[in-house]
Amino acid sequence: MTRILSVGAAAVVVLALANPAAAQRRNDRLRPVPDAGMVAAGAQLTAAMPVDDSLKNGLQVTGTIDGYLSRRVSVRGAVSGAWMDIFGHSFDGTVNPIAFNGNVVYNWEGGAWHPYVTGGVGLYHYRFSEGLTDSSANKFGVNFGGGAEYFFTRHDTLLGEVLYHHVPGFVDSALTGYQAGFWALSGGYKKYF
Repeated sequence: MTRILSVGAAAVVVLALANPAAAQRRNDRLRPVPDAGMVAAGAQLTAAMPVDDSLKNGLQVTGTIDGYLSRRVSVRGAVSGAWMDIFGHSFDGTVNPIAFNGNVVYNWEGGAWHPYVTGGVGLYHYRFSEGLTDSSANKFGVNFGGGAEYFFTRHDTLLGEVLYHHVPGFVDSALTGYQAGFWALSGGYKKYF
């Protein structure tokens, strides 16, 4: 009889512990994505389109980390680097803006599609390679735009985004000055954790 009571007590303990664990797994599957406390990491490949007429359209790569404050609002950190060729001068070269941005993002629920708007501030570090001369300069700026994410699994999205990087005035290299702003048209991938 004691053995039956011991086995019965052990079974009750196992079931009592297993039931909350199973409920937790069910709750994780039912938890909305995104949700408060979630983190997402992403990568984007971008067409960088400068506003300066002496710079050609170029390529930009971007890495992002989002921390979700609620289902709709996140804070995003982004680091990007672009390569734009110089033309129309007596020298060849490249302008490479490297941006360190902090943004606020607001998204809407649309089933598998989540459109969003974003805006933020950043430090833009410009590297110039003009003929045989290398130089650099820093400027602060703002960016704003929007896009949409498509959830192809519960925690994986493909996204498209358009941003305008407004860096006021000109950024000066060792040889000349360039209008600092540029458009960014991106496609990418994002993973939610």
